[in-house]
Amino acid sequence: MERIKEWWESLDEDKIVNKKLLLFEFVAAVLAGILLGLLISPYRSLTIASNNQNNGNGNSASADDREVDE
Repeated sequence: MERIKEWWESLDEDKIVNKKLLLFEFVAAVLAGILLGLLISPYRSLTIASNNQNNGNGNSASADDREVDE
């Protein structure tokens, strides 16, 4: 317990941090948060805009129903 108190007290020291390093730490924390959120998300099998019976060109007619111009 004494080691934890010593460590906690050492956090009050002033240190100079490079702005690039500070930016890197911020970006790493954000990306780690996103990754952690994706891993523990309950919606792992959620699909959006899938299996909507559309053939991709805005025409909902099947290939058999369309006239083929040759």
